[in-house]
Amino acid sequence: MTKSKRTLILDAALALFTINGFHGTTTAAIAREAKVATGTLFHHFVTKEVLIEALYLEVKKEFAQALLQKNDPDSVFPLTDIWVNGVTWLVCQPQKMAFILLCSHSLYFDKKIQLAIWQEVLGFFTQLLNTGIKNGTIKDLPIQYLLTTCESILLSTASYVYALPATDQKVAINSSISVIVDAISVPGADIHLLSR
Repeated sequence: MTKSKRTLILDAALALFTINGFHGTTTAAIAREAKVATGTLFHHFVTKEVLIEALYLEVKKEFAQALLQKNDPDSVFPLTDIWVNGVTWLVCQPQKMAFILLCSHSLYFDKKIQLAIWQEVLGFFTQLLNTGIKNGTIKDLPIQYLLTTCESILLSTASYVYALPATDQKVAINSSISVIVDAISVPGADIHLLSR
């Protein structure tokens, strides 16, 4: 199946942004890498900022789908599945992990847009956090702060796990669950009461 020009541009942008950063990647370089005319790039993405937003949205949609996979049919604790899925997906998608890290640490990428995309594609996680706040299992902090904290710990964990030998990765992922639970749960609360 032939990729659309839009997809070729997004793929090229992903490759170049993760190597050269946002400032070090020109739209002309992206067009060359995608093997399309610069005019074609601007037809699909009016500015580099619009291209970054579109790429971030695509990557986050793929990430959100991965988070919702059910690993253990007997699991009643959704945070475990979400966490394991998230770390595993990032480790298996190192270029996309690098792009998400770039976006999360760059002042070039508008944080308001980033949070709006989170709300759009990760709304289920926001609901999970709100439920936990209401039932007293999750710390009563602003949702945006909780989301930022969760993503930061997730990215740190995935970066750590990625560098481990494959034989040690699963154990590291499973042991890291306590880190996120400790970070966002109310001390002494039974966070296992949290459900989808």
